[in-house]
Amino acid sequence: MPQRPPIHRPVGRRDKRERDRDTDRKRDPAIRALYRSARWQQERRLFLARHPLCAECQRHDRLTPASVVDHVIPHRGDTARFWEQDGWQPLCASCHSRKTAAEDGGFGNRRTEREPSG
Repeated sequence: MPQRPPIHRPVGRRDKRERDRDTDRKRDPAIRALYRSARWQQERRLFLARHPLCAECQRHDRLTPASVVDHVIPHRGDTARFWEQDGWQPLCASCHSRKTAAEDGGFGNRRTEREPSG
């Protein structure tokens, strides 16, 4: 039986699963518990069922299925803000990554502090 040749990866290069695991380990345990809770999984599923399209893509006249429930204003561990559905928006993975990188300082961006308006 033919064997698949080994995958070449440059030294120090890790696959996405390993990078995601490292990112999850760095997250505050209290916040990690919120995202892993059965309540969040159910709320997330229901929210995406009610809002199936990415809000950011719709602003640019594109129809893209949403796969992520985003906190418009980052909750930073505040459980009251975490569960506040008025502060959620449906996003596709690409738009969510772009927004998170811009706000949290990813890809060399400076971290921005967005506070609730009103």
